[in-house]
This record gives sequence, C-alpha cells and structure tokens, in this order.
Amino acid sequence: MKTNGVTVIGITGTNGKTTTSYILKHVLKNAGIRTEVFSSSEMNFYEKNRDKSLPKETIQNALKKIENKKIDVCIIEISPKLIETGEISHINFDIIIHINIELESVTPIERDNYVRFKKTIFKLLKTNGISIINIDDREGLKLIEDNYNTIVLTYGLGSKSSITASSLKLSHDISFNLCIQRGLTAINRLEIEPMEIPLKIKLMGRHNIYNSLAAICGALCLGVNPYNINRYLSDFIGIDRRLEVIYEKEYMIIDNYSHNPSAYEAVFETIQSLDFSKLIIIDAIKIKGNTEMNKYNAKAIASWYSTFENIKLIISLSRDTTEEKEKALDDAIKGYKLVLDELSIDYLIFDTLEEAIIKALEIVDKKDLILLLGAEEMNKGKDILFKKIQ
Repeated sequence: MKTNGVTVIGITGTNGKTTTSYILKHVLKNAGIRTEVFSSSEMNFYEKNRDKSLPKETIQNALKKIENKKIDVCIIEISPKLIETGEISHINFDIIIHINIELESVTPIERDNYVRFKKTIFKLLKTNGISIINIDDREGLKLIEDNYNTIVLTYGLGSKSSITASSLKLSHDISFNLCIQRGLTAINRLEIEPMEIPLKIKLMGRHNIYNSLAAICGALCLGVNPYNINRYLSDFIGIDRRLEVIYEKEYMIIDNYSHNPSAYEAVFETIQSLDFSKLIIIDAIKIKGNTEMNKYNAKAIASWYSTFENIKLIISLSRDTTEEKEKALDDAIKGYKLVLDELSIDYLIFDTLEEAIIKALEIVDKKDLILLLGAEEMNKGKDILFKKIQ
C-alpha cells in the first residue's frame, strides 16, 4: 500500500509502545514535522478500546484520511491483533522500531514461536527500510535474521549499541548523556556525526530511558538535528497513566497502566528511588481478556514485598467500572488469590474501585505513596480519586 509521501513508522514491543510513540511525535512536531499517531489508547481499530457504537476503523481508511491532512509522518503502534487480522499486511513501512519482547512463564518453544510471529512485522519494511532494534533485548536481533534489505540501527545501554546513554540519573525525572557512537545518514541525507549530548526528560523509570532512546533513534533517522533534541524534550509532560504523578502534596499518588508482570516490575523498580513511608497499592485486577495473567501479576507484586518494609495491598474487582458477569469475576480473582495466600500475603478485596480508593484514602498518612495499578479496569481510577480528595 502506497502512502503518497507520508513516512510510515511502526512501533512494536510488549511494553512501551505508546510512550515511545508520543515521545517521537513530540520531538518531530517540535522540529516542524507534521505527525499523526495511531495509538492503542485512541484509535477505534484497536478492539480493546473500540467504541462499539461507532463503525470499526481500519488502518487503510485511517491512512487515506491523513493524506488530506498534509501529514508528513504516521506512527503506527503495532499490536498483535493488527498482525493477526492482516490490518497492516499491505503497508510498506519506512521504519520499524523494536522496543522489547517480554514474556513471562512461557516454554522455549512458545518463545521461539512468538519471535517468529514478531519477525513477520519486519518483513513489511520497504527495501532499504530502517530497523531500529533494542540490542539489550535478547531476542532483538533475531527479528531481522535473514532480512538482507534493511538498514539496522541499534540502541541500548551497552557499548555495542549505535545509540546509547551514559551518566544515568533516575528520580522524579530521568537525565542521561545521549551518546551517538557511530555516524549515520538520515532519510533526508543529513549526516549525523558521533557526539555526546546531555538530556533531561520529565519521565520516571529506567525503562523510559529505553523508550526515549528508541524515539530519539526514530527522530535521528528522519533528520532531526541532535543538538535540538534536548530542547524539544524539555517540555514533554509524559503520557496519561504511564507512571503519571497525579497528586503530590502531603503524600504522593502515581497512576500506571499495568497489564503484565513486566509493567508491574517497572513500577516497583522505579519507586525505589523515591522517599516514602508506607506503600499503598490499589490493584484493579484484569477482568477482560487473558485473566490468567492475574496470577503472574500477583507473583510480580509479591516478589517486591521484601524490598519495601510497609506495604498495604488493596484489590479491586471493579464492579462499578466493568460489566463482567459473576463467573468472569470469580475466574479473574482465583489465581491471584491463590498466589497471595500461598505466600501468606495480607490483602483487602473490594467489589468496586470506588470502595478500594476510599479505603486507601482512609489509611494514607503523610509521606506515603499510593499506586493505582491495573489495565483498562483502572482507567477511571484517577477521576474517582479526585472526587474523593476534593
């Protein structure tokens, strides 16, 4: 499928696709490059967020629409569903960015099958299209095996990466030195020489260094002057529900879209750098989709209990924000409770998200930290919480 002059970038990975997409969009727009994002948090062709009252959108229709909007770059967040349904099979991508492959509790055969599945994405690159690969991901380079018609740009935190980061500082934001270790030629023929540039971004967490590097690689490939990137990133305010600090007064509240163990791990790893007394976790367990994931999410939470001295775990069944039937709720909580009970971890369960939030606000003290965790089931958590605080 031809896109009439629009540069099409695909972003694939288990976690970090949306954050990377919007960092890249922010940099490109600041550089005067008109950019559109097809993200799972917005577009109507992503089934899990689709408004059933509206006709289902298709990638092809969406691309046709932007041709009339004078868009220079289209960024597509590639979900497994888009691959399975063939939605993107006719698109010739100019650039595909690999974030990570993070699979929990799978056999080697299942992992190999998943990698083969992901490799099909890179077959959609046009001849001499660019593959941007996280070289620290153990499966990263496997995605472009036998693909001899692609230009490869690697990023990571090791010396073998073309683009890397040094002097990392993690707190309420992240700062690092962007190290371009090898020269590269951008799509617009701009020659970018090796250099080192200090950067600071209003994001939290080590994983967001990877997301930032991935986005920066995309920007460099499109010819954005590396000396301008720090200025462009200085006013980036982050993404909704991606380690979002939504309240910071006598105590702090962070909201994070957590849908798999890796997402939970990233949250707990990040908050280690924060100064707080008690940790209160409100976890809206997964009711829709693969509820088996709840068991692995519970294991991820439990594995951090020895790290933090004072934890209160509050579980929400989210009956007030979902329409699932009783059996679905029972199935969703079964594996979760089994893990916690076997490890003798105390927890409270509430039928509704509102009740869970009320309980958290009853027990919170000065200098405590409240985490709002969960996938779509927690999407209304911030609104409920603000009503209760006010």
